Amino acid sequence: MARYMRPPNSSLFVRNISDESRPEDLRREFGRYGPVVDVYIPLDFYTRQPRGFAYIQYPFPKLLLCSCLTNNIASLSSRADLWFVMF
Repeated sequence: MARYMRPPNSSLFVRNISDESRPEDLRREFGRYGPVVDVYIPLDFYTRQPRGFAYIQYPFPKLLLCSCLTNNIASLSSRADLWFVMF
């Protein structure tokens, strides 16, 4: 057994979010499926505008699966897509 066991990552990659989306909006929407640890929306280095995707981190991988299978995100953006990001 390894000396250091890293817990499984439980990040959800959401792409094609609108530029007006805020971390609070994503936390509220995805928080319906369990506690959200972190919401990260990367910004462009030069323009400081959102790059159009976000990462939602849950404490447990099981919550990630429930959120991805049952989430209706039409209220966030008409062009948003969900993807698993498991490291």
